[in-house]
Amino acid sequence: MSSKSFIFIAGPCAAENSAQIMQTAKALSKIGVPIMRAGIWKPRTNPNDWQGAGDIALDWMTEAKKKTGILTATEVKDSRTIELAIKAGIDYLWIGSRNAQNYALLEEVGRATAENKTPVILKRSMSSSLAEWLGGAGYVAKYNPNVILCERGIRGYSPDTRNILDLQTAYLAKLQSNYKVIVDVSHAAGRTDLIFPMSMAVKASGLDGLMIEAHPDPKNAKTDSFQQIDFKEIKKIFNAVKN
Repeated sequence: MSSKSFIFIAGPCAAENSAQIMQTAKALSKIGVPIMRAGIWKPRTNPNDWQGAGDIALDWMTEAKKKTGILTATEVKDSRTIELAIKAGIDYLWIGSRNAQNYALLEEVGRATAENKTPVILKRSMSSSLAEWLGGAGYVAKYNPNVILCERGIRGYSPDTRNILDLQTAYLAKLQSNYKVIVDVSHAAGRTDLIFPMSMAVKASGLDGLMIEAHPDPKNAKTDSFQQIDFKEIKKIFNAVKN
C-alpha cells in the first residue's frame, strides 16, 4: 500500500485556541501529514465537562488550512454542526462512537454531503457488531457512498487500556464491504506507549489508514492528555508507515 493510498490523520483531541491549531497545522504539514483532525464540538459523558471551543474553532481550522494547505477533519453531532462544518469547508466529517447508531443523524449527514461527496468517517460504537457497524454506514451511503469506517476499540474488562483494539472485526469490515477502514489507535489504547506498536499492527494488517491524537504539549492538553502524543512521535510513526 503506497503512502498516497494510506490515509493518515493526526491532530489534537480538541481545538483549544488559534495558536495551538496553527502550530499543529504547520508541524504536521512539515512532516507530510495530509489531514489534521481536531474536535470542535465535544460530546462528553459528563455534561459539566468542557464541551470544546465551539463555532469559533471553525475559523481557526479555516485559517490553518489557508496558511498551510492541510486538509481538515472534525466531528459533527447534529444538523447544526453538520451545516456549519460544510459551510466552513471542513474536508472530512466524522461521526463519533456515541452517535454511530443514531440513524436519523447518519441519514442527515449523508444527505448533507451527497452533492460534493465529502468523506464521512463513521467510528464504530463501543459495543456494535460488524452487522450494526456496516448497517450504520449504509444509512450514510444511501446518499453519499464516500464512507470511511473507523475502528476505535470496543469496551472491554481490563482497566489497563481505554478500549480493546479489535483489528479482526476491522479487517472483516474491509473484506465484507467496499469501504475503506482506518483505525483510531489513540482511543483504543488510551495511553501513549501503545500508539506506535498498534500503528505498526494496523499497517501490517493491510488496513487503510490511521487516526492519531497529537498535541503540541500533550501533558497540558485540555482533554485526553494521557493518550495524545507529540509531533516527534507522529513523525516517527508517519515515516514508518508511509512506504
